[in-house]
Amino acid sequence: MATYRGRKSDISRTVGFDIWGQAKSPAAKRQYPCGQHGPNLKDRRQSEYGEQLLAKQVIRRYYNMLEKQFSNTFKKAQRMHGNTSLNFLRLLELRLATVVWRLGYARTIFQARQVVNHCHVLVNGNVVNIPSFQLKVGDVVEVRDRVSSRSIARANHFEGAAVPAYLESDVQNFKGKVIALPEREDFPKFFQEQQVVEFYAR
Repeated sequence: MATYRGRKSDISRTVGFDIWGQAKSPAAKRQYPCGQHGPNLKDRRQSEYGEQLLAKQVIRRYYNMLEKQFSNTFKKAQRMHGNTSLNFLRLLELRLATVVWRLGYARTIFQARQVVNHCHVLVNGNVVNIPSFQLKVGDVVEVRDRVSSRSIARANHFEGAAVPAYLESDVQNFKGKVIALPEREDFPKFFQEQQVVEFYAR
């Protein structure tokens, strides 16, 4: 399986803030690109292509995806009815790893991928170990009823997680349910999905 082995903070430093909202990120202290010339590149002008590429990389890294997965998801969104950019974000947000992260069972999107890979999660009562598994409205996600699985969720203090409006959390039973499709206000404000649409339309 292909895995990204590079620095997780490079995109955050390029945009000047941590895209996952972590206070102790290197981007909080060094709000400029990596490398010895980074401080001199802080205020450089970017071409239209450069802006589109950065917008794509921000969203791709936010969801911890490789380029092939990301572009295939966009192609799938293009084939769907309705607004392509909103459909694209919905497909990304309803990946199993993302929902596990949103429900608080994992502290980061990176840990959420591991939690799913290691068979700690059930979808509608069945073990699913594919982080990219696409959820639908009505699907129930839960942590397996065993000590090793539920101790991970407890260690991450999932009870206090800020669960988005399109999910319904059952804290007592370690469950969560997709009750609606996410809307634009459920996504980070710094997403520039229209730039991504323009990037792939080139």
